[in-house]
Amino acid sequence: MQFVTSGLVRAIVVILLAFSLFVDGAGYVYRVVNHYPLTGPVPGLPPNFSGWQLYMHYGLDLRGGTDIQLQLAGFPPGQDRQSVQQRFIEVIQKRVNALGVSEPTVQPGGGGNHDRVEVQLPGVSTSEAVKLLGQKGKLVITKWVPDSSITAAPYPGFKPEITKMTSDMLTSASAGLNPQTGIGWVVNFQFNSEGAGIFNQLTTDAYNVCQSQGTGAAQCHVTNWLDLTPDDIAQWNTRGPDLSRSVDQGGHLISDPSIPNGPIPNGQGYIEGNFSQDSAKNLAILFNSGSIPVDFTVLSSYEVGASLGATSIKLSVAAALLGLLVVIVFMVAFYRLPGLLASLALLCYAGVVLAVFKMVPVTLTLAGLAGFILSVGMAVDANVLIFERFKEEMRAGRTIGAAVDAAVRRAWPAIRDSNTSTLITSLVLIFAAPIQVKGFAITLAIGVVISLVSAIIITHNMLAIVLNFGWARSGGLLGVARGRA
Repeated sequence: MQFVTSGLVRAIVVILLAFSLFVDGAGYVYRVVNHYPLTGPVPGLPPNFSGWQLYMHYGLDLRGGTDIQLQLAGFPPGQDRQSVQQRFIEVIQKRVNALGVSEPTVQPGGGGNHDRVEVQLPGVSTSEAVKLLGQKGKLVITKWVPDSSITAAPYPGFKPEITKMTSDMLTSASAGLNPQTGIGWVVNFQFNSEGAGIFNQLTTDAYNVCQSQGTGAAQCHVTNWLDLTPDDIAQWNTRGPDLSRSVDQGGHLISDPSIPNGPIPNGQGYIEGNFSQDSAKNLAILFNSGSIPVDFTVLSSYEVGASLGATSIKLSVAAALLGLLVVIVFMVAFYRLPGLLASLALLCYAGVVLAVFKMVPVTLTLAGLAGFILSVGMAVDANVLIFERFKEEMRAGRTIGAAVDAAVRRAWPAIRDSNTSTLITSLVLIFAAPIQVKGFAITLAIGVVISLVSAIIITHNMLAIVLNFGWARSGGLLGVARGRA
């Protein structure tokens, strides 16, 4: 018998299957041995390159979390609305990434006017999400200037004046322990060269006052605020630096340090403020992500419970396994030994697809699961075409080897064209469809490509190997009466 196979092709098949077994199995073994959860990122999961890990990524509808629709307002005059919307999205994306939110989605919302944004945060409650989004995160540095009309604390007769320093001059911020004492959390900061020059002048002026008037003098202090606005200063006597006010109300005093030890010439320092580790980390995240460029309101929000997501996963897996079992029974009943081999190839196909989902990674949603299950049907369809052609060739009197080769060769154009049309449709959906449909299109496209490998290479090579044995060449096992042996 002459089969169109080679040692190289078989080696590729073996490597592909070994790869899928490693990706699908190694992570679970590691998790079980170390008593970690069976999904999501875990410490030390190999391989781990710059935080990249092999695990199944679930979307909002499977993991649970919050979906929020935001309405943007207060666009800066003269600026392109689409550009402002994109800056808003980038700031929110940086924040949720820095907080370690798994698989966030931040994208333009509906309406087509660039004034809406949709935010999906798996594993985050609605209250946590709104709190995160509500913080504008603008670092404002002020000095104190005389004003006899001021009677409010902390310095009657003085009011804050916003300096030329802007949050855009901040190049980095990080949470850490106090570098002087090693006790207590602070926010370390670094300004660019322009900011360093301004900060040097501010601290020089404050240091000179400290030397002449003492550290209690207002002008000896350089003060750090979050989201302080000129309106807050205009209402200073009635509002003042109320520490009890929440950050999203603006004018929140972070720290009011004096400068008794000399100017700070390099633009590098730290902010003290009775921080906990979490509050210091969150404040550093706000500074690093930048300030939100516009105002916004929450149009709508809904929360998907984790239990609902877990139930969806169980039902989807049960449906997939049931469908796979029915397909296997059908293939074995109608095509006997070739059907059994195709079923084994189908299991290999499923393993490779899941491995690719983890490698890319693909965020799996309910729609994505539907695409995966549909691609299983596509893989079976290719095998059906091959086996029906095989029966026709056998009835025409060909040898088994020639019948298999002819079946694969003649079924290939139909398999290629049908899968190509499906792949084209999937690509159009990936680039043009809403996000809710893209998950379906991505998993379907991946499944279609791998199904071609499964049907043409894996199934064909399995037939080539098994049909070398005499016992496998009987008409009863092949499901067709042969014209000649």
